[in-house]
Amino acid sequence: MLRYKKIILSLFFTRKIILLLLASFFCFEFYVLLVHHFEGKRDLNYLSGNFQQNREKLCQEKQKDEFSFAIVGDTKGTGTFEKIAKELRNEPLSFIVFLGDFVHKGTEGEHNYFKAEYISEFSFPFPSFFVVGNHDVDSKYFPISRFEEVYGPSIFSFKYQECLFVVLRILNNPYPNKESLRFLEKLISEKTSSRYRKTFVFMHIPPPISSDFSARPFEGSSELVSFIEKLNANYVIAGDYHGYARITRKDTVYLVTGGGGAHLEEKKFGHFHHALVLKVTKDGVSEKILVVNRDEDLQDRIERFALASMYPWLTNNLFAASLVNIILVTISIASLKHSYHRFKRIFV
Repeated sequence: MLRYKKIILSLFFTRKIILLLLASFFCFEFYVLLVHHFEGKRDLNYLSGNFQQNREKLCQEKQKDEFSFAIVGDTKGTGTFEKIAKELRNEPLSFIVFLGDFVHKGTEGEHNYFKAEYISEFSFPFPSFFVVGNHDVDSKYFPISRFEEVYGPSIFSFKYQECLFVVLRILNNPYPNKESLRFLEKLISEKTSSRYRKTFVFMHIPPPISSDFSARPFEGSSELVSFIEKLNANYVIAGDYHGYARITRKDTVYLVTGGGGAHLEEKKFGHFHHALVLKVTKDGVSEKILVVNRDEDLQDRIERFALASMYPWLTNNLFAASLVNIILVTISIASLKHSYHRFKRIFV
């Protein structure tokens, strides 16, 4: 009799563990729905995005003797970028430029997670501009047209404090770069750069001009470098390479900075998590590197899984998800009844 009691108890506690796991699954499903309802439907604030009103806000500012702006590339893991954002809040910045790859992959869920984190964790009190990166778009799930709906145009320019800022869409296959090259060609034909103190050009993938960093091949790279020289750009600033590099080619400084949060390659020069702050004065431009240690936030990872993976799966597989839930509920109820009757029969 004692032996049977031990077996029944063992089965009872095994079923109990299973029921706890099932309850945890249902609780997580409920958490996913709550997170999406309160966090997953957020839009960027009025200062964020490449929209005309944000650029005009800068153009309307009074003349300054000096100003600063921040650049950060390949943030991806938001835990690390949250530390960078805290450092940036201590800087007198006019705006910030994200150099692309601020999400892990181009899906609606990933961008919903980024927007939720941006609003709740590191929204800035100044304009934020977004360069499109190869991880930010997907020809099927999040095309460039959708990117521009959410973040504004991917190719544009604006003037600020007698300086010209140019944002290009430079990506590898399957995306062509002809539109960006035509945009540069038009600026050159208008002799735009001669009217400004400094000219800054932003893009995601840097042109392959040096062995100091890894540069993926892309269409029109040689034309791009030629146009940059004709534009007389003072700075070309790019991401994609998960580290830091600085190269001077002729009269142009190339800054490659992709240390905003994505995983770094180990034991390579220039690999550290950072953002850059450029200060523009009447006498020139100074560069400041803000370095932080990596930070993996468990709560962020759970929330990202909920918004970027679990909720899209539930909505895209509604019938299957409902069927699974019905089966699990049925199993739970049957298991509870069975355990109760066996337990009662032995001990009562």
